[in-house]
Amino acid sequence: MEASLVSGKAGRVFTARLLCNDDLVASVEELCATHRIGHAFIKGGLGSLFRAQLEQSLDDRTRIIDVQGFAVELLSISGQVLTDASRQRPVASLYGIVADNLGAVYAGKFVRGSAPTCITIELMVQEWLPCA
Repeated sequence: MEASLVSGKAGRVFTARLLCNDDLVASVEELCATHRIGHAFIKGGLGSLFRAQLEQSLDDRTRIIDVQGFAVELLSISGQVLTDASRQRPVASLYGIVADNLGAVYAGKFVRGSAPTCITIELMVQEWLPCA
């Protein structure tokens, strides 16, 4: 095992409301870019999606799950945003649990461009300020 310890402190806290058709991942990245946040954690959120694609990895295999429904409920969300050094843009890695309108529950990493907001999504994002 390899590990590294990074020192830092919590910075600004943002509450965000995503509106109809706002993509979940792209919206978090846009929020961070707009407010010049280089590193952040998604602390939680709730709301509904029109659909969601979730990436699931097991061993060396990765699969994409398509969750369909007129209201896919966001049950849990967490993740982080880091700035991509080559593009100088925030890149979000968001993980969550959703339920379709039949009550089936799915979990995985949200695929960018594949999780449009249905009505609204409320998120809490906290900036992380690493020590120099």
